[in-house]
Amino acid sequence: MFAEIITQLVLRNEVPIAVRIGLLSALILIALVSVLNENWLVFILKLTLLPIQRFNWESDKYGANLIFRGSSLLSSVLVSATLLMTYQLGIDGKNAQYSSSYFFWLVLVIALVFLSTLGANKLYFYLHKKQEIGDRVLDYHYALNQWFSFIVGGLLLADVFYLRLHSALFVIIISLLGIYFLLRLFGTILMLQNNFDYPILTVFVYLCTFEIVPALVISKVLFVNS
Repeated sequence: MFAEIITQLVLRNEVPIAVRIGLLSALILIALVSVLNENWLVFILKLTLLPIQRFNWESDKYGANLIFRGSSLLSSVLVSATLLMTYQLGIDGKNAQYSSSYFFWLVLVIALVFLSTLGANKLYFYLHKKQEIGDRVLDYHYALNQWFSFIVGGLLLADVFYLRLHSALFVIIISLLGIYFLLRLFGTILMLQNNFDYPILTVFVYLCTFEIVPALVISKVLFVNS
């Protein structure tokens, strides 16, 4: 499957303008956020370590930051849409889509998915009267999303602008996505196990609903159907 996709990429002669615009937009956004928030990297590091921190005060001042959360959402949406369009994931190779309108709809759909997931998470922890834990879990996810945007976005920039998609970086990016999912899953398990005083079944239902099942559905749509 990966070999076929890479072969298709090698045969392409030019990179669509919508892909370039998406990558440059993500790059400009990340640069702007780093200027607005001088401690941007500190935020990412501190919130990434939430699952293994012994004391909440170690990262309290970094949590619930609107600029950090907003930049994480926007950069993740832009990089995800650009990733899907660059490698045409979820689309039959014979029906490649590179128009600007398709990129716009990708951004819109992915943004709605992110916002829906955010709202569902907020509602879940509100119903269980554990909003503080819910905010910490979300901050951890935001931090991982920032790493995703930064690393995958950098690899996409190299592949699109320098290697002209004539490389095997696609395999590296997919491997990084797998690592991202595992870190997100095990970090969430640690945080819920240590702070969520509800039966293990409740935690399992949360993981299946918000982490495992969505990951399986995304894998099915993007890779099996490609």
